[in-house]
Amino acid sequence: MRIAVIGDTHGRITGITRVLAKDPPDYLIHTGDYYADARKIAQTLNLPFSAVRGNCDGRGDEPHELLVELAGRRIYIVHGHQYGVKRDLNSIYYRGLEVEADIVMFGHTHVPCCEKIGDLWLINPGSISRPRLTRLGRYICLGIEEQAIYPEIRKIKP
Repeated sequence: MRIAVIGDTHGRITGITRVLAKDPPDYLIHTGDYYADARKIAQTLNLPFSAVRGNCDGRGDEPHELLVELAGRRIYIVHGHQYGVKRDLNSIYYRGLEVEADIVMFGHTHVPCCEKIGDLWLINPGSISRPRLTRLGRYICLGIEEQAIYPEIRKIKP
């Protein structure tokens, strides 16, 4: 299974929609800011998706966190501001263990991260629209096979 993981799009989705249309994933995950962007991309490309609200999404009925199972893996999705991810990853790591996730996906920092601690993956796609520490936006193409997880950070023009 191939999953496109995006986040912190902040309304700028033309480029990523074009990129994903050329090589469609099986599923789309959005880590917040903006939830509506996830819905729009998924509808345009006819993709199933999961998304959460971020700190810039305002009020709404959309979830702040989700636990989904895809390709036999438990994936915990959260924006990350609730867990202080700009400071460190300790709180979000322990939350991942608490919910018995195989993968924690988060955003908020606008900096990509693919880190495996023990059996738990911590994955942040960075930002497509407002990247930090670089000029190019980032997203993750995540491959999940029976025995392995393959996260790949990809670049995109904001």
